[in-house]
Amino acid sequence: MENVSPTRMNLLARKAQVSLAKQGVDLLKKKRDALVAEFFGVVRNTLESRNKLNAVAQEAVNQLNVAASIEGKPLLESAALAGKRQVMLQVAEKNVWGIKIPEVSTAHSLKRDPFKRGYNAATAPGRVIKTADNFEEMIDLLVEVAGRETRLKKLGQEIKKTTRRVNALEQIVIPRLYRQMAYIKSVLEQREREDVFRLKLIKNKGE
Repeated sequence: MENVSPTRMNLLARKAQVSLAKQGVDLLKKKRDALVAEFFGVVRNTLESRNKLNAVAQEAVNQLNVAASIEGKPLLESAALAGKRQVMLQVAEKNVWGIKIPEVSTAHSLKRDPFKRGYNAATAPGRVIKTADNFEEMIDLLVEVAGRETRLKKLGQEIKKTTRRVNALEQIVIPRLYRQMAYIKSVLEQREREDVFRLKLIKNKGE
């Protein structure tokens, strides 16, 4: 048996520890339930965004191939260089049961007005403008999907961590405390029986 001093004080302490551990399990399960609900909510949105991204990406590639074959690669490359820019991302945090979940986004849509792409949209071929529209929409969706997948990864990690803590309490800590309580009780009961027996002996000798 573990190194436990079989005293009534320790028995009371173990009872208090069991109560505290059970409260911990309840809180951790509530936390896990909240994280799981958040996880599946993000999963649904991520699947929708990814399906939309796949469709937009396919359309963008098709449009690019058509534009390249008709307008020529040099014109497309020139338009791409003219429209080159930096994309600034914003990273915020959502608090779910004390867990900071990252949220990645952009300040505004990355899809620009054709006249703000650095070339003359009035004279640019429609296929070039349409290709740029498609790819900028695709980048918007890429940022959205990447942000949601980052959230999914963080939520998944926290769900696993919380589940491990629940399992440790339910399968290791609480059973160990119950074993210690049983051991202490058995020793105390044995001592009580021995005390009763000694008292009877003393009484019998006195008669």
